[in-house]
Amino acid sequence: MSNVREILTLQFGNYANYVGAHWWNIQESGFSYDSSAGPSEISHDVLYREGVNHNRQTTYTPRLLLVDLDGSLKHLPREGELYGNSLKRDIHEKLFPTEGNDIAEEHESVKKLKEDVAWQPSDVEIVAEKETAKHEFQEDLDNAAAATENKKYDLADNVDSWADFLYGRYHPRTVHVVKQYRHDPEKQTFDTFCNGVQLWKTEQFEEDFCDRIRQYVEECDFMQGFQTLFDAFNGFGGIATQCMEHLNDEYGKANLAIPLYSPKNMLYENADEAMSDSIRVVNSALTFSQLIEQTNLFVPLSTQDRVWRQLGSSRKFNSIEFRNDNLYQTSAVLASYLDTISLRYRLKEAPGSNSLAGFCGDMSNYGRKFAAAAFNLPFTMQYNMDLIDCLDKFEGPLFTQLTPNCKVGNDYVIQSLCVRGIPSDRLKRPREACNKDQMRMAAYRCESVSEMFQLYLQCSNHAGMAHVTSVKSAMPTRLPYPDEIFADNLTTSGFIHPSEKRTEDKRVNTVPCVASVQSSSELGDTLETLHREAKRIKIAKLHRFKETGLEDDDYAEVLESLLQFKDNYEDNFEL
Repeated sequence: MSNVREILTLQFGNYANYVGAHWWNIQESGFSYDSSAGPSEISHDVLYREGVNHNRQTTYTPRLLLVDLDGSLKHLPREGELYGNSLKRDIHEKLFPTEGNDIAEEHESVKKLKEDVAWQPSDVEIVAEKETAKHEFQEDLDNAAAATENKKYDLADNVDSWADFLYGRYHPRTVHVVKQYRHDPEKQTFDTFCNGVQLWKTEQFEEDFCDRIRQYVEECDFMQGFQTLFDAFNGFGGIATQCMEHLNDEYGKANLAIPLYSPKNMLYENADEAMSDSIRVVNSALTFSQLIEQTNLFVPLSTQDRVWRQLGSSRKFNSIEFRNDNLYQTSAVLASYLDTISLRYRLKEAPGSNSLAGFCGDMSNYGRKFAAAAFNLPFTMQYNMDLIDCLDKFEGPLFTQLTPNCKVGNDYVIQSLCVRGIPSDRLKRPREACNKDQMRMAAYRCESVSEMFQLYLQCSNHAGMAHVTSVKSAMPTRLPYPDEIFADNLTTSGFIHPSEKRTEDKRVNTVPCVASVQSSSELGDTLETLHREAKRIKIAKLHRFKETGLEDDDYAEVLESLLQFKDNYEDNFEL
C-alpha cells in the first residue's frame, strides 16, 4: 500500500500561473534519471501523479488545477499537450461508438446524425481563430534534435505568457479557462474580489471545478491537504477564497494559501491610478478577511516592499538582480522560495511534524495564521568556505523579506527554515585539518547543517523558536530559469568566487539557498497598515463593488475582522 502523503495544488490568476510554471519547471529539473546518483531525498509523488495516455505511455504530471482568463494560454491547448487530442477523441467516441473495426456501424451513426441536424452545412459560416504561433523555446522542446541548453532565448524580453516558458506538461483536467473575461496584459479586466465570488457561484463554473477537485482527491490514498496560489489584487482572490471554503466544507484538510502580488502596476479597466490603488486595497482587505476564516496558514508574496496603495521599490538581494516589473524574472524568485520552503512536507523521510498540517500548525499558534516569507537566494557563501566560518563572519540580515508591507525583527520570532545545497563536507574542517579558530567556536560541536543553523538562530534571535530542515540537493536553475539574474561572480554551483567571473557560455546550474516562514508580533503592523488604508476608502464611491452587491455594512464587518485578527499579534502572548 502506498504511503505517499499527496497534496493538490491550485493556481488562480495569471501571475500565479507565472509563479507556478517556474515552480513546476524547477521540480522537473530536479528529477534524477541517473540510477548511480542514489535515491532522491524528495518524494515527488507528493505533488505529482502517475497516469497513462491514449498511447499507453506512462505520464507523470503535477496534481494541479489552474484557472486563467481567455487568451492567456497562447499556443497551449486547454486539454494540454501531453495527451494529444484525447478530449476530442473522447467526444468522437461518444458520438460514433464502434466495436473493433466495425466501420459500417460508424457510418450508420454518421448518417443518423446528419438526419437529425436541421440545418445544412452550406448554411453555416465558419469563423476560425488564427492559430497562435509557438515561442521559439516551445518549438525547440518539440524538436528532439534541438539543443536547448546551449541556446540564448532572451526569455525576459520576449515572453508574453507563462505558457511560453513552461517546460513540463499538464494533465488534460488541469487547465480551466474563464471565458467570460479576456486576458489583457496591460489592464485588469477581471478586476474586483466580488467579480470572482459571483463567477464561482455560477452553476457551470462551480460544478465543473469542484468535479475536477473530486476526481483528483479520489485518486489519493493519504491526502495531506491543499496548497493554493492566487492573485490577491483582482477577481481571482474571490474565486480562490470561495474555493477554499468549499475545500473546508467538503474535505476538512490542511490548506496553505499563498496570496501573490504582481510587480507590474496594471491599471484596472476604465480607472485612473488613484482609483486603481483603492481597488487593490479593497481587494486585499476582502481577501485577507476571508483567509482568516478559510486557511490554516497564509503567506503573502511579492518582490516589492509595498503593495497596498502604491507599488513600492523592489526587494534587494546580494547576488541576484532582476527587473522590477518583469513577470518572468520576478516570478522565478517567488517560485524558488516556494520550492525551497515546501521541502519540509515533501521529503521522503518525514515525521508527522513535517506534514503540511504540522508545518501550518507550528506557524499558527494563538491564531496567528498570517506569516511572513524571507529568503536568501543564493545563500551568500564563498566556494572555498566552510559553513561554520560563513555564519561566524556573516554581516547584516540573513534574509530578504518577500512579504509586502512587512518587516520582521529578531526578537520573539517563530520560524520554519529550510536550508538546501550545502554539502555536509562543507560544514567544518575535520579535527586533523582544523585550525584553532574553528575549534574554539561553540558551533564546532554541531554535527549537521540543521544543527548549526539552529545554534546560529539561537545566538542572533532573542527568545525565538525555529524548526530547521536541511536538504543536501541544491535548487536546480537550468533553462528556462532566468540565469541572467545571477551575479557574474557566482560559480556554476551557485557559490561566490570573489576573484573570478563566470563566462557567458556557462550557466549557473544549481544554487544553495535558505528560505523561512516567520511569525512575530510585528506582523500586527502589517495588518494595521492594511486596515488603515482600507478604512480611508468609501465603498459607495467605488461603483464596481456596489454593482456586485458589496454593502457598507459588509465592508464594515471586513474592517472589524481585520482589527480583531490583529489582536492575535499583541505582545502579551508568550512563545
